Amino acid sequence: MVRVITQETFDEVVKENVEEFDMTPEEAIKDAVEQFEAQGVDLSNIVKDLAINELQNDEQQSLVQVITNIRDLLKKEDPSPELAQQFTILTDECNKSLAHKILAAKNGAYTLTLTALEKYSSNVDIVSPALNAITSLMTGQPDLLNEKGIKLMMDYLDTQSSVAVLGQVLKWTKQCCLKHEKNRQDIFKSNILGRLEKLLEHEKASSPVIRHACAVIRALVLDDDVRVEYGNAHEHARMMAQAVLCTLTDLLKKFRGDAETASDLILTLATLVVRKEFCDKVEEAGGVTFLMDVLANYSMNEKLIRLSLKLLKALTGSDDVKDKIIKAGAAPLITNAMYMYRKSADLTAAGCACIAALSLRSPENSRVLCAAGAAEVVVEGMKAHPDDADVQKQGSTAVRNIVSRSRDLCKGFLELGAEDVLNSALTKHKGKCEFEVKGALRDLGCDVKLTESWSGKHGALH
Repeated sequence: MVRVITQETFDEVVKENVEEFDMTPEEAIKDAVEQFEAQGVDLSNIVKDLAINELQNDEQQSLVQVITNIRDLLKKEDPSPELAQQFTILTDECNKSLAHKILAAKNGAYTLTLTALEKYSSNVDIVSPALNAITSLMTGQPDLLNEKGIKLMMDYLDTQSSVAVLGQVLKWTKQCCLKHEKNRQDIFKSNILGRLEKLLEHEKASSPVIRHACAVIRALVLDDDVRVEYGNAHEHARMMAQAVLCTLTDLLKKFRGDAETASDLILTLATLVVRKEFCDKVEEAGGVTFLMDVLANYSMNEKLIRLSLKLLKALTGSDDVKDKIIKAGAAPLITNAMYMYRKSADLTAAGCACIAALSLRSPENSRVLCAAGAAEVVVEGMKAHPDDADVQKQGSTAVRNIVSRSRDLCKGFLELGAEDVLNSALTKHKGKCEFEVKGALRDLGCDVKLTESWSGKHGALH
C-alpha cells in the first residue's frame, strides 16, 4: 500500500531541519524529500518548494485582503456588485500557483464562497464568478470538499437552467473528482448519475453541457488516487454504462456535425464499455455504423479519427462486435487513416492497438486486415516513430496477434523488414515493451532469446 503524508507533516520536517540543523531552505527541502522517499512515502500531493512562504509580503496581503473583503461584503443584506469583482480577483490569485490556493484556503476562502453560492443562488452575476473562484481554489486541492459543498453542487444541478452556470458547476464537480477517491464515492452516492442522465436526455441539451457532463463521467471512473489501494472505478463505470450508453450513442448521431462534442462522446463511450454486454449495447444502438461513417467522411479531423480508433478497440471486448466491425468494412478505413496520419505517433499507436485487438485470436480478421494493408502500415509506422515506446509496443502486439494463428502471414511482415524493426525496438525500449517485441519475434519465427521468468525449482507451490 502506498504511504502518504499531509502537507503539514512535510512542512514541519522542513522547518525542523532549518531550525534544529541550521540548514538553508533548499537543503532542508532536499533532506526532507530524501527522508520520506527512503521510507516509501509518495510525495506527489506535496508542495515541496515552500512556495507559500516565498510569496512576497504584498502578495500575501493582497490575497488575504481579498478574502477579508468578501467576508465583509457577505455580511450585508443586499448583494453588492463589488462582491462579483472580489471573486474575480480571488480566481486570478488562485490561478497563480498551488501556494496561492493553499493560502486562500487557510484563510477561509472555501467556506466564504460556499456561503455566497448558497445566499445568492438566483443571482447569476455573483454565482458565475463565485463558481469560477471555487473551481480554481479546488483545482489541485480537492480535499476541501465537504458534505455542504456536495449538497450545494447537487442543488445547483437540480435547479439551475442557465447553460453557462450548469457548465461551471459540472466543471467544479470534475475538479473535485480528480485524484480523490473519497470525493468520487461521496459525489456518486449523492445521485450524480441521475442528474447527469437527466441533463444528457434533455431534448434541448446543449453542446457545452454535454461536454462537461461527459468530463464528469470520465472523472468518476478514474483510479488515480495514490492514497487508496482500491477504488470503485469499475463499479461506477458499470452503473453509468447501464444508465447512459444508449443515450450517449444517440447523441453521437445528433451531434455528428460537431467534431468537438462528438469527440467527447466517443471518448466517454470508450471509457464506459468495460464489459461484453456494454459493447453489444453500443453496437445495437448504431455505434459501429457511426464510427464507420466517421472514418470514411471525417478523415481531415485527426483527433476524431484517433478517438474513433480507440472506441473501436474498446468495442472488441465483445467477439461478436469485433467480427461485425470487420464485416462493416473497418479494415481499409483503419489502414487508410494510419497511412494519412503516418507522421502522428499518437494516431499510429491507436491504429496499431486497434488492429491488435481486432486480430486477437481471429485468423479470419487477420487475413482481412492484411489484405487491406495492415502489415505495411504497422511496420512503416514503427519505422517512422522509433523513439516512441507506445508505438513500438502496440505495433509489436499487432504483429504478434496477426501471425500467431496465421503463420502464412509471416512472410509479408518479414519482407517489409519487421525483424530489424523489432530488434531495434528491443534494444531501444527493452524495459518498456520487451514482452511484446519478443512475442512478435517468436511468432514470426525469428531468432530471439526468451527468458524463463520462473522454472518451478527451489520451492514448492502451496
